[in-house]
Amino acid sequence: MASSSSRQPTSRMSSFLSRMPRPLNIPSGAAGRIQEYPMGTLMEVVRAEGAVLMLMEYENTHILRLLKRGNFVMKLMLHTISTIIVATCMVDNMHWPLARDAPVVRVASRSFLFALPGLLYALWFPPTSTESTVTLLADVFRQFSHYEDFKHVATDVGVSEDQLSFWLKARAQVQPILHARLQQYGHFIGLSPTAVGSQASELLRAVRMSDAAQLVMKAFPVGLLNPTHCDIHDLRPHIHNGRAAANGPESYPTIVVFTNIVEALQFIWVIATDQGHLLRAENRPGGVHPVGFKVWCLNRSGLACLLRVLIYAGELPVRPANHQTGIVERRENGNGTNPGPQPMAGIEMRQTEEGEASTSEHNQ
Repeated sequence: MASSSSRQPTSRMSSFLSRMPRPLNIPSGAAGRIQEYPMGTLMEVVRAEGAVLMLMEYENTHILRLLKRGNFVMKLMLHTISTIIVATCMVDNMHWPLARDAPVVRVASRSFLFALPGLLYALWFPPTSTESTVTLLADVFRQFSHYEDFKHVATDVGVSEDQLSFWLKARAQVQPILHARLQQYGHFIGLSPTAVGSQASELLRAVRMSDAAQLVMKAFPVGLLNPTHCDIHDLRPHIHNGRAAANGPESYPTIVVFTNIVEALQFIWVIATDQGHLLRAENRPGGVHPVGFKVWCLNRSGLACLLRVLIYAGELPVRPANHQTGIVERRENGNGTNPGPQPMAGIEMRQTEEGEASTSEHNQ
């Protein structure tokens, strides 16, 4: 069982945060949001109000789908008996992971793009956000992802980041860079090879990615996963190298920790529904792990452990998403209740022939 406290971060957590390239000074209020479990500690590192999370689709690049509005929270997990860490973000109840081999690009003062294999997220913060908050966000993304700053994009496209049409124009400029980074690390770009038939919905994939991020974040502290379920690769230079010492002993997850869970679920459903003939050939270039860090990934036993949890705990959808509402039906758990909140259907943004943005909201 977890216990919460208003104490300062644990000594290991404090030590880790102080070793960042730009040490994070966590406000006392945020530092109080700590959950301690038998095998790990969860800490809320950053909280920002009024965030908007959107999904930029690959199937139709003229659609910008609103996922969630609400508070943005970034959480960090430190495992007690190993060097493994996990970092995730969320807006309201929609989660996504951060990884050293998953690019994050700042495209304006308060706007960011996140590229994961098969998914492209847009994150916007309101004009009321303080400069110190946005700077802290950038520092966090720099520490836990492949971060790059392209704030000049806002000037180049000639549209305010507070306009919906900004995102389509910014995407056109930045997407080639995001894809190049994903390919650099050996990931596929665009639609997933398993995103076919009943599994083609990108909203369904985002929901599953949210489930995977939450599951991995919690699996280590409660003892569901342990170091025998993982492979750790030390890709740091010689220990006397200053950069290696600055990065410390922590092991960062690769994004495949999360995408392999989602891919496995999609593959299971494609095969179970006799749609295997629709699977696309996977075009995954040879890549490298992010050099200069220790990284970890799930081995076969670790992936199998989490898949069993998703199946037997009722987190595996029993029917594909309704493509009009985006609602995913799930098994009920033992007490007859739904195990998790459902995603909002969101807003679609389409580019008209005149080049202006138009929006329409779906019924939920």
